[in-house]
Amino acid sequence: MTVTVVLAIILFVLMFVVGGSKGIGAFISLWINFILMFAMLMLINFGFNAMIVLLVGSALVLLVTILSASADEETTTIALVASIIVMLLLAALIIPVEHLNFAQGFTEENSEELEGLTLGIGLNFVTLGIVAALMATLGAIAEAAIAVTAGTRELLEHQPDMSIQTLSRAGTKLGQQIVGTAVNTVLFGFMADFLSLGIWFAKLNYSLGDIINSKLFVSAMLSMLYAFLGVILVLPVSIALIIWQQRKSMRTRQTKVETSKS
Repeated sequence: MTVTVVLAIILFVLMFVVGGSKGIGAFISLWINFILMFAMLMLINFGFNAMIVLLVGSALVLLVTILSASADEETTTIALVASIIVMLLLAALIIPVEHLNFAQGFTEENSEELEGLTLGIGLNFVTLGIVAALMATLGAIAEAAIAVTAGTRELLEHQPDMSIQTLSRAGTKLGQQIVGTAVNTVLFGFMADFLSLGIWFAKLNYSLGDIINSKLFVSAMLSMLYAFLGVILVLPVSIALIIWQQRKSMRTRQTKVETSKS
């Protein structure tokens, strides 16, 4: 039995003990997402259009992740729509930035591992950089979207007659707390990944200029910034969708009341 299998079993047991059926659903969704991402990589490797594979695959990953939260239908729908909107906004930003930053491909630090291997893999490194950058933001986007939407919907359940202005203020205040936590999670993840890279830079006696211009540092920093932007954008998009749905529901109730009176 390998270490990976042992850790997977421990993870499954802990998720079941802590989360019950929802924990099992989250564990299953983890492996489904892994299969989806592997399938995306294989399709890109086989020559399919990388952007189409990226958008369709990312939407499926968001769908599986949000469905695993086992929320009600309206919460799931709003969170999914908000996540897809944010994903498309980030894609519109990532595509030109990745074309301009020249941080794709292998770096000088990879030269020893790549010695004797060919770099003619037949794929565009810029396209691969776009795929990697957007895929790295999906988890943070889905987590923030479901948290903001579920929290705001919970407020509506306790106060169904809440005005639009009050809902907007309460949802924004709640969302700011959730987004702040999500941003810290992304930051800590980046710091954990950057720890070994920072030690490597120190051992190689890199100057500040060398670090700033290093492909490894630039790609890691951009991935963190993309995730930050994704989490931040989730808040206004989710609140706007919830307000739109609430206004639609209020108009529907008002129409029914007028119809019953007449």
